Amino acid sequence: MSVHTLGTGGGPIVSSSRAGTSTAVRVDGTTYLFDCGMGSIRNYRRHADWGDLRAVFLTHHHSDHIYDLGSYLTTGWQVPGESFSAPIDLYGPGRPSRIPAMDGDHERALADQLKGRSLSSTTDIVDSLLDKVFASDIAIRMADERRTEPHEWIRAHNIEIPDAAGADAVDNRHPEMEPFVVYTDELVTISAILVDHRLCFPAFGFRIDSKYGSVAISGDTAYSTNCIKLANNVDLLLHEVIDLPAILSTFPDGPTRDGIEVHLRESHTSYMDVGQVARLSGAKSLVLHHVVPNTPGAADLTTMLSAVRKDYDSEVVIAEDNDVYRIRPSVTAVSDVVAQSVGAVEATV
Repeated sequence: MSVHTLGTGGGPIVSSSRAGTSTAVRVDGTTYLFDCGMGSIRNYRRHADWGDLRAVFLTHHHSDHIYDLGSYLTTGWQVPGESFSAPIDLYGPGRPSRIPAMDGDHERALADQLKGRSLSSTTDIVDSLLDKVFASDIAIRMADERRTEPHEWIRAHNIEIPDAAGADAVDNRHPEMEPFVVYTDELVTISAILVDHRLCFPAFGFRIDSKYGSVAISGDTAYSTNCIKLANNVDLLLHEVIDLPAILSTFPDGPTRDGIEVHLRESHTSYMDVGQVARLSGAKSLVLHHVVPNTPGAADLTTMLSAVRKDYDSEVVIAEDNDVYRIRPSVTAVSDVVAQSVGAVEATV
């Protein structure tokens, strides 16, 4: 079992050093993909073949987590030597029954402002990509190259939040709950839980359990007790992190900056808090990714690590693109970091 950081940058900003957030978890040669950030598809092919890919999971629908989704789905669709070996299952948020809002008054104001614009489910997004965005390409390739129906190769599913959680897009976006299973096969069991990404609802964290060990992926979230539950005694916790002063210093003053500041402050986990999440969860090791700001030299990585280590005394590293972390049975901490032939970093967990 291994974790491959295909993209470690957070936010819809083009970075010369970090691709958008995306993580591959490989178990016995089979690959499970979590989020599809900008530029991550190129890194995917450094770590796995298209025939290895079995399932894709989306934490939420912010653009920086789905920019490359269409590329992942269409590139593996019956390209000789670069094709899925079996149908791919894709899981992600469904459409909320209400417009996510702070309260009823905010909901009514948004309804007027949005003028009929609605949110999409994961199945809506996949249908739009295959039947509208890439419709001409797909029709021509079916006619010209004898390819078959792409929906037979790509099966989208909306994650159903358990009714018992009482989740609501306005009144209860982040209810305390237990992780629930969304996918299982002969190699892994994958569970989800709602995390706190302010008005981006639903937003999920994921946990992957196999016979070799366990990995939790926080998704985008503020400090979350649900994330702590998700990562209970996990071998490796992959958690987002933000250097808020650093990202704010890159924005010019004005109302747009003010709105983004509120979002960033209330939607993400400061490096001052992430060590406590790892400690309280009992995670055996911590890897920080979805780094904000994501441009070279903008985030103070040294200060980040120092702050985390004040609360968390197990091993912690900040991931770079194409790092590889191997999960092995009966080993409880990151014990070594060595260069790999792919130019990545391997940490034995």
